[in-house]
Amino acid sequence: MNVRPNPDAPIIGSAPHELQGNLNFSERGLSDPMAGYWALCKLIRQHDGGTEIETEIPWAVDPHPSVPIDDLQNPQEKVTISLYYGTDSEGNPAGSIAPHPEFGLSQDRGMWEPRIKIRGAGERKASFHIRPRYAEMVHVDTGDRISSPFDYDHQPDRGYNVRVQGSNLEPDEYLHVLREACKALAEDVDENWGDGRFDNPLPTSNIDQYERYLRLSRKLAEKLTREGGAFHQLAMLLSDEAGSKGAYFWDNGGVHSYMNRFLHDEIGASAMIPGHQHGSQLKVYHPEKPRSDPSDPLYYPKFGALFTRQMSEISLNDGTVPWSKREELSRELEERLVNVLAWSGVPIDPNDLGADSEEEYGAYVPDWHFRADATDLEPELADDPTPEIERSQESMIVRSLQRMTDSGLNLTEQLIADGGHARYDDLAAGAEVSASTVYRWLQRMGEAVESDNGVITFHSANLREQFEDIVGRTVTKFVQTVDNAMRRADTVLEKDAYQRTAGDEFENWRDKWGAKVVDDGDVLELGTCLPHPDRGHDAPVDAGDVTKDGLEAWTNSGHGPGKFPQKVVWEDEVGDRQREDPNELIQAAQMDRVPEAVQ
Repeated sequence: MNVRPNPDAPIIGSAPHELQGNLNFSERGLSDPMAGYWALCKLIRQHDGGTEIETEIPWAVDPHPSVPIDDLQNPQEKVTISLYYGTDSEGNPAGSIAPHPEFGLSQDRGMWEPRIKIRGAGERKASFHIRPRYAEMVHVDTGDRISSPFDYDHQPDRGYNVRVQGSNLEPDEYLHVLREACKALAEDVDENWGDGRFDNPLPTSNIDQYERYLRLSRKLAEKLTREGGAFHQLAMLLSDEAGSKGAYFWDNGGVHSYMNRFLHDEIGASAMIPGHQHGSQLKVYHPEKPRSDPSDPLYYPKFGALFTRQMSEISLNDGTVPWSKREELSRELEERLVNVLAWSGVPIDPNDLGADSEEEYGAYVPDWHFRADATDLEPELADDPTPEIERSQESMIVRSLQRMTDSGLNLTEQLIADGGHARYDDLAAGAEVSASTVYRWLQRMGEAVESDNGVITFHSANLREQFEDIVGRTVTKFVQTVDNAMRRADTVLEKDAYQRTAGDEFENWRDKWGAKVVDDGDVLELGTCLPHPDRGHDAPVDAGDVTKDGLEAWTNSGHGPGKFPQKVVWEDEVGDRQREDPNELIQAAQMDRVPEAVQ
């Protein structure tokens, strides 16, 4: 878990955006489990087929500060409520479900499907599509079976379904506004709606789409979407996760971060944050027509996390989320938003303006629904998953390049030119080397490349991208390529060390050089091919430099220098095994220049 400098500091909260779900009801204890459905059909008749009324209903949450309130003790929301029914192909008030013979209705016309729409403050809106349900339903025209949860043996065989869609309401508000709307519609025709309806959804009720969001400054949003930013890093990280699915889309048309989307499935969710179970779409986006006035909240982009089963033909989740787990889903989506912000260096304290905040608003920009206040969902902060994979893969790069010959460099460049995926014979032909040279290169590259049935690929898309960047910067000598690799490795390790405790510094050093302490602590094995410091090589780093760096990391991690291993073993650049006293290696390193890559 990531530990904040001030654990008691508040954490920015998110706001609900869109939600879709199915709520199933069967009114137990009543003579008719479909009583709520029949009552709505009666209201439609009493309103001559439908109506629209303007009224006020009680708030179920604290009103947004931008909403004018007349009575602070009993705040009411001004709403417009519409009641109507679905129609068949001829415009008659009917649906597709044939009535059960026991209902006493005409069998040649589908049952009514009442609909209620509610529009409240700002962009708060909700729609409800109420449909009858009974076991073994059939289509009124075709006679085909229509399956539903009411077919299950362990569920009631009669009731009704409420298809819920809306935006900018908390999940628990939907049933509240539905109940209040039905009361208002009933009172409008001098009826009493009564209590107890829409109170207890059945366990088969679920959520199939749900998004939470916050709004932040343009400058801070770029930390998420720029090259090397959170979206880019996470896409590279999860592309190497076994069995995972995802995608990264960007559109900077008109304005930077106009529409950037990162998709990941359930496997990716747990790889990002331990314990997370649901795939999502992370999105930074502007309105369809970006605003140009910095005083307009819509000038600043939203950052949202959307739970959905599928997006852009990519399966993100195997199923829906039970309605009873709505609070857990809210917390997971908000945790994902907050953690990605924290990993990107964006301040997550709503009171922290941040170095890249906008003058007028600060780091976060309130709108008509997002308050830019502290959360009450108690999200947990996880460690950034990207440094771990970067540290491992940068180590692969260092070790591979240290072992590489000129022909190996040509093969690496050829694999990059082939898009990171090529057959060994095509690779040999492109680099103008023999097949045996390709096999020796594969051994020297270690885990950085993989061979499967003659097809050679990089270990991951992230690794291919970094090799491409490193090799692309080579100008004259191969040694400069190695130096570039180690500079990049040091950058990653230093950044990671900043986030970890001081006691991990030696572990960072071991990861970087593939080192192991063996023989009860007496021997230090270096896993990287390195020149001997006395051989007069011009390499940017040798075994003395690495051992000196290791002793410094050892002491900085709290170990006594007298307990450092008494022997260092490694393979030199030609594969010969070397064994030396660490004191002699360190002395040789001190007499030589300290390479920039190890500083």
